[in-house]
Amino acid sequence: MEKKQIVFDLRLSYNGPLSIEKFYEEVEKWIEEKGLQKELKRKLEDVESKGKKIEWVIEAWKSAGHHVKPVVRLRALFNNVKEVKIKRNKKTVKINQADALMVIDGFLETEFSTEWTMKPLFYFFRTLYDKYIWKVWSEKYDDIVSEDCYDLHKRIKAFFELYKLKVG
Repeated sequence: MEKKQIVFDLRLSYNGPLSIEKFYEEVEKWIEEKGLQKELKRKLEDVESKGKKIEWVIEAWKSAGHHVKPVVRLRALFNNVKEVKIKRNKKTVKINQADALMVIDGFLETEFSTEWTMKPLFYFFRTLYDKYIWKVWSEKYDDIVSEDCYDLHKRIKAFFELYKLKVG
């Protein structure tokens, strides 16, 4: 399997009020709308003196071709997570306060290992052809990966801005 990184280290940071459960729901909703499959890679919670520390890593993908799989990886880090109570419309509401960092990476995975295309001579010529002439095998899927990564970034940014408006 070959793995080509298209989007590297697309970051978004946020400090303020949010609901981590609603954040998870928003990302799940985005994945469902895009028709992607999801795999949970890591979910850690650690309680420290300043508050909770949460790490959530997922990968979402959709098969785009016979041997091509565009993958979006989201790594969400929440530090100093505390539960605070705020008054909203004469009601007391519990909400999280946290420092958040989102890191988005985009990959293109290709699987040619069982194909006759992995024979050394053909592989050499395919690489030359892809790099300099037409970029047939992988480049046409690069846009799919980058569009999904930037769309997820935009969605998460809007989610955080909405929470600032709700609470602020």
